[in-house]
Amino acid sequence: MSIGRDVRKVWELVRPERWPYALGLGALFLVNVADAFSPVFMAVAIDLTDASLSGKEPATPRVLELVGLSASSFTIVTALACYLGLLVMANVSRYPMLMNTAVPSHRIGQSMRNKLAGHLLKLSQPFYDRSKSGDLMSLATSDVQAVRMMVGPGILVGADVAMIVSLTLLVMFGLSWQLTLVALIPLPLIAIVTNVLSHMEYDRFEAVQEDIADVTERARESYAGARIIQGYAREAFDRERFEGFSLRHYGKNMALTRVRALFDPTLDLFMGASTVLVFTFGGLMVARGELGLGTFVAFLFLVGYLSGPMIGFGWAVSLFQRGRASLSRIEVLWDTEVDIEDAPDAREAAGAGALSVRGLSFEYAAPRIIEDEEASADDAVVSGPVPALQDVSLEVAAGETLGVIGPVGSGKSTLARLLVRLYEPPEGSVLLDGEDVRELTLATLRRDVVMAPQDTFLFSDTVRRNVLMAASDEDATVYTRLAALHDEIEGLTMGYETMLGERGVNLSGGQRQRLAIARAIATDPKVLILDDCLSAVDARTEEAILEGLRRVFEGRTGVIISHRVRAVQRCDQIVVLEAGRVIERGTHDELLEADGYYARIAAEQSDEGPRSGQRGVA
Repeated sequence: MSIGRDVRKVWELVRPERWPYALGLGALFLVNVADAFSPVFMAVAIDLTDASLSGKEPATPRVLELVGLSASSFTIVTALACYLGLLVMANVSRYPMLMNTAVPSHRIGQSMRNKLAGHLLKLSQPFYDRSKSGDLMSLATSDVQAVRMMVGPGILVGADVAMIVSLTLLVMFGLSWQLTLVALIPLPLIAIVTNVLSHMEYDRFEAVQEDIADVTERARESYAGARIIQGYAREAFDRERFEGFSLRHYGKNMALTRVRALFDPTLDLFMGASTVLVFTFGGLMVARGELGLGTFVAFLFLVGYLSGPMIGFGWAVSLFQRGRASLSRIEVLWDTEVDIEDAPDAREAAGAGALSVRGLSFEYAAPRIIEDEEASADDAVVSGPVPALQDVSLEVAAGETLGVIGPVGSGKSTLARLLVRLYEPPEGSVLLDGEDVRELTLATLRRDVVMAPQDTFLFSDTVRRNVLMAASDEDATVYTRLAALHDEIEGLTMGYETMLGERGVNLSGGQRQRLAIARAIATDPKVLILDDCLSAVDARTEEAILEGLRRVFEGRTGVIISHRVRAVQRCDQIVVLEAGRVIERGTHDELLEADGYYARIAAEQSDEGPRSGQRGVA
């Protein structure tokens, strides 16, 4: 990014907090005025003391002559009083200076995190298919922190350097322009070295931030997959692999640290050279009577004041380079377009819940790698250039149930996700109550059409709050009974108030699926889609759930996706998908008579239940 654009971006972040920053920088200005001018009164006190001891006329610092004052206008007491008064002003001003820059920077950081979270929640499933969780976590933590440091300490130190250097040089020129020019001899070298080191730091810090994302993702996978790793006795392999990532990250950090470590000693060295020059030439001027002793001492103090800001300048440059590198990474996410959003004239969904799928063909934009060990096998296979669905047409009247069955990779989960518009279906291919789902608001579409996925996600919260996440009701037992889960929840240590571990780790796979079903039922949707939600339960529990769902589906549209015939045999209509196409459709009995794929699967699963069933809701 160019410097001008960098300044505009920083201003966009700071503008909402401009008045606190103005107060903070105003207080900073008072601090620096006091620091820059207090040595002048110290010089007066020294010259007055020297004059009283030698009987000579006290020397007057030239900076006072410029404003029409002389040393004889002061006494030692008044000079010291002015000196102490400026010190008091400086220290009193430091509190509002710090509070009015640090606090706003934290608010800016909070605002950035909120904006990131809000934007991430708007982005659709295709974005998450190609993104790593570690990268997104890094953006919301270390990158936001780097930007906060830039707009907090970075602005404060940068402004401090600019003010104190300007005021100090003004006073130094007022004391002796010749000695000031001598003190500034190392300045061009400082500018050259700072420019080179800052560019080196920017590149290395950007590499470190990108690598943090990889290390975070690697750690997340190791923690989330700990049971799999231990189950296959692959602890040593995973540890060595993580050590490789960690060693690479260590190397990148060391490269950054080596550059950062050059800042302070290099600047300190040049400022030390400046002090030596002032001692040498200033001492000669005092010996020749060209400079007063007090002025010389004050000059040494002022040169010392410059050494701190120069080191601070190196830190400010470091913070700025790190902040702009992180801001560039964050802006990439902010600039990511929301590809599934409400149309400008989007309407609210209204109707009884009739579904229509007309000539639906769909393929994923790029091959997907499913890294979650709990993701469905259907998802793991459906990816790449081969269409996931081809010319699929369905009609489900309001209040009817549709069963969808088929082998792994046939497109069952893809169909479910297109119905709720997690992926964007082609225009006019998916309709709810005769309205294209692309023309409906997402809020009302996903209120009326709810899917319980196979790869269930549970929050680290109580069982009750997981069930009632999107429900207005406060009684979770109604829904857990329908999902055949109530008795098992009652058996937990704290019942419905039991805190679940990460992703519901303290529940079995079948319990997690049933809790997801209860959560979906609790939203009271017009269309309820169960995406292979019974794959992890036994036959007896499955039968109990299906019996409970018969009441749930009364008066609402249902879509049951499964690889088990038992789950779909009571549906009003059943379709069989294979390679993304509908190869069979009909009722349970009609499909048995057709003696195709459905009949073969029913025969293979005959030990799980009868081959024939009563039509009606599941």
